[in-house]
Amino acid sequence: MEIQNHLYLDSESLQEFIDQHGLASGTGLVQVFAGERDEHRVAAVLAQLRCLVPQFRIIGASTCGEICDGIETAGRILLSFSRFEATQVETGYEPEVSYASGQSWGQRYRDSDARLAIVFGNCLRDNPEDFIRGFNAAAPGLCIAGGNAGDNNHFERTFVVEGDRLHPEGVALAVLRSEVLEVHNECVLEWTPIGVPLKVTRASGNVLYELNHQPAVEVYKYYLGDEVARDIPRTLMEFPLLRTRGEFIVARSPIGMTDDGGLIFAGSLQCGELVRFGVADVETIADGVRNTINRLGERYPIEGVYTYSCTARRSFLASIISAEMAAIGALGANAGFYTYGEYFHTGVDCSLLNITTTLVTLSEHDSVAARPGRNLSASIPRVSTLRSLTHLANAAARDLTNSVQVLEQYKHALDQTAIVTKTDREGRITYVNALFEIISGYARSEVIGKTHQILRHPDMPASVFRDLWDTILNRQVWQGTIKNRKRNGDAYYVDTTIVPVVDQAGDIQEFISIRNDITEIILNQSLLVQQRTDKLTGLPSRARLIEDLNRLQPSQLALMDVRSFKSFNDYYGITTGDRILVELAAELKQRCAVHGIEVYRLHGAHFALMPDCAMSVASFHGHIAELASQLQRNAIAVNGEYFDMDFFFGIGRGAGRLLTFAESALQKAKQDNSINHVVELGDEDFDHTENIFWLNEIREALSEDRLTSFYQPIVPGNAGTGEERYESLLRMIGRDGEVIPPLRFLDLAKKSRYYPQITRKVIADAIAVASSRGLSISVNLSAEDIENPETSAFILEQLSVHGGHNLIFEITETESIRDYSLVKRFVEGVRAWQSKIAIDDFGSGYSNYSYLIEIQPDFIKIDGSIIARVLLDEKSRLITESIVEFAHKIDAKVVAEFVSSGDIAAVLRDMGVDYFQGFHFGKPEMLPDLTAQLA
Repeated sequence: MEIQNHLYLDSESLQEFIDQHGLASGTGLVQVFAGERDEHRVAAVLAQLRCLVPQFRIIGASTCGEICDGIETAGRILLSFSRFEATQVETGYEPEVSYASGQSWGQRYRDSDARLAIVFGNCLRDNPEDFIRGFNAAAPGLCIAGGNAGDNNHFERTFVVEGDRLHPEGVALAVLRSEVLEVHNECVLEWTPIGVPLKVTRASGNVLYELNHQPAVEVYKYYLGDEVARDIPRTLMEFPLLRTRGEFIVARSPIGMTDDGGLIFAGSLQCGELVRFGVADVETIADGVRNTINRLGERYPIEGVYTYSCTARRSFLASIISAEMAAIGALGANAGFYTYGEYFHTGVDCSLLNITTTLVTLSEHDSVAARPGRNLSASIPRVSTLRSLTHLANAAARDLTNSVQVLEQYKHALDQTAIVTKTDREGRITYVNALFEIISGYARSEVIGKTHQILRHPDMPASVFRDLWDTILNRQVWQGTIKNRKRNGDAYYVDTTIVPVVDQAGDIQEFISIRNDITEIILNQSLLVQQRTDKLTGLPSRARLIEDLNRLQPSQLALMDVRSFKSFNDYYGITTGDRILVELAAELKQRCAVHGIEVYRLHGAHFALMPDCAMSVASFHGHIAELASQLQRNAIAVNGEYFDMDFFFGIGRGAGRLLTFAESALQKAKQDNSINHVVELGDEDFDHTENIFWLNEIREALSEDRLTSFYQPIVPGNAGTGEERYESLLRMIGRDGEVIPPLRFLDLAKKSRYYPQITRKVIADAIAVASSRGLSISVNLSAEDIENPETSAFILEQLSVHGGHNLIFEITETESIRDYSLVKRFVEGVRAWQSKIAIDDFGSGYSNYSYLIEIQPDFIKIDGSIIARVLLDEKSRLITESIVEFAHKIDAKVVAEFVSSGDIAAVLRDMGVDYFQGFHFGKPEMLPDLTAQLA
């Protein structure tokens, strides 16, 4: 066999490469490693490959970087051609990622001539470890390699490739079958367990919730410092959790975070197992890599190497990883990519690994000369992770009994990049590292034997140093910020930790000082203040609110929003709208200050009101109610004009998740149209157990195909005046056959990652019914659906395949629509496929006639709450008549919902309503019942 690699530039260079190497007539495997995020470009390359090398089978994955003959690339498309003489390649794609589906695939190759299975998975949406465990259980002797697709550490969307198709879910695999192919694999980890063992006390698959009965994120912060939570998962990747299986260490690296606070790992964790944090020592890693490569090169014939390495390993090792890949390249032609987890076969079972580099060597001949590995030692720089290891040292020092030994280990690690000094009991300096010399400007010889007085800045008060010495002489760790003076007189700031080192008897032997240069942070304090203050109004910002909530831990919070403030900006212009907000902010601040209520501007016309922690529930509610009344009575004056406004108020109460409660209360006020009234929600209004139950139900209903569409008829107002249509309505079928309405689960689904899947299923079902039965089907779309680029793209893709002349998309116009230009583009896109547009629930709390003129809908559906009162309420009749008159003037048909009786239908028919929908004409039914009804 031989491997030929090509970094894709354009179609011409690919054609030239294939011609040059005579690949068009060959057979084998193409692995496509795509760091390119433009999926359309990747798809075009796949289409070209199918034409140029029709006898090659194709699999691939998106990456966090590509490996081409020992050289790293990023953002490229690497095409790796493995041409075989006596090996057959079979590829496939499996959309269902489960233990059972893995078993099914493994059974195909049990006791066969298969030598290697290469598997690529999507771990952001699935847990591919279940699949490979099932595959290995069915075919334990078959070597499995590969890894989880990446997306350049964006943690948003990955894909795998099989043939000329890209799949954001599922797994792609290739199986190499041969009587002569020799396959060997190795992996290199060399991360060292450190700190106390931690017990996994709550986990579900690859989601970790608790360690030692504490939230997983809080445990990370405790041992590694608060800064590791700044950018999860990127800031956690370099500190995997290590577990031991016999003599085999398996690492688990975080790759994401769930909505309910769990950490998503690139592999499963089991409740009850013990894990430890892992840290890396460069010299140990270099030795491990060198030994592994030498062992492979000396023992086995090698014609090609497949390399799959973890992106977290690459992130931590930085330049070291380049030396590692170059050494692997010396073994022979190779290709691979940086993953979100690698698959490794031990000869008995198969594991999903993190932080490793896995190698697979292949040869169809046993006479290939052995290749010794390359010497790595000359290219190893020293690396460390300064702040996290500093916090790790401080926290572990409190937990471990043998503090001297532990601190010596951490000292070795911190010396590489931290500012480290040591002194004797009297404070005389005995050691400084290289970074101390660089930052301070003093040479080692100038400070050894002297005290830190040489660095003391005159601005530092003596009381700080008295407290410092009192603390460390008491055998306690001192932490604080110190302003020092360099040799040239310049000032610099250091975040300092001083640890006393004691012997077995508890006597102090020396002090170790670990410092982080925070000069830039201190000098940018003014910028931080600006970020905590709203520029327009001068009020504290949302960032400041979050800080105050965490710091003060209040038990109640109010949110306020101006009703339909967008219309003020649209009518009067942004400048006037801003002036209104400034005046409103001043009014709020003045009226609230007298009651001890702090006002924050969150965004737009959205404000937060936080009371003094001592204020009672009744008093706070009374003040907010009074404020609502005052704002309603007193218009806001700007440039001599007066602006009357209505407001929504929501109060959240509870010990935790206060902002969530307040936002939910405000949302309820909007849904109930409770203008200038106060809506309250608290702990007692939220059943978290119920939420968890329904999230599990939604997930299982999706996997078991128990989410289905019912169809309700929409009939012409006058017989023979229009075609009969049907609206698709979502239902969940319980395990006992109960039909569960969306009212019980859809609001929660919209807040979860399952909602786009639900929308795509409803769309696909509607298109299938419309296409197969020739019916006109209406489908509801929310603002979230239209603003989700994946959902919009899915709809347009389906229309391009099946057409859209039988489809009507019902859009509910609400204040939640953030970008009307997206809606307009979506409408134009579906109309290009002859689909129609309906505006749903028109006439309810939020209705915009100018929006109708711009969108030009084909149908306007009058809100059911208006239709239900049309017999008894004169205002409802007038609203209905005005909507019908306006709709007909813009050539739109009118649909009345909730038509529950013949009397209502008769009144609406006289008003000119074109279509009726309601129980009087038919209830929502499943498709078989609908078929009988149509017959």
